[in-house]
Amino acid sequence: MGDTRTAPGAHTDELILEALAEGGSLTLSARRKAADWTRFALVVDEGTLADLLGEDGPAEPGDWVYTDGPADTWEAALGLLDRSGWTNLHQDYVHPDFRPMVISAVRERAADGAHTRPVLIHKRLSERERICSAA
Repeated sequence: MGDTRTAPGAHTDELILEALAEGGSLTLSARRKAADWTRFALVVDEGTLADLLGEDGPAEPGDWVYTDGPADTWEAALGLLDRSGWTNLHQDYVHPDFRPMVISAVRERAADGAHTRPVLIHKRLSERERICSAA
């Protein structure tokens, strides 16, 4: 099965994808049930951005972290990711079981002019291919 990580704060969920930016991160986790995956959940944490903005940011710390989901299929999970702009971020980790699906989704978005910043997606394609081909 290779390198896997447990989602932070979720003992039964596994980390599927983690993407980083200067202002925070996003994580997609899911629950494994036998040979299937379910309950995909997205957590976007912009806490680093909050630290940089200081008093200029929202008053409540919780305003910098939000969740989306659950989604019961990979296709629905991609919808959660697409709303977050995940393809513009630096991918730090991809679960081994999802590497072929993630790189396929990134390639589709790089070729699709409807997604935001397709040039940036294409530029980072080799980085994502490297991460998704890691053993």
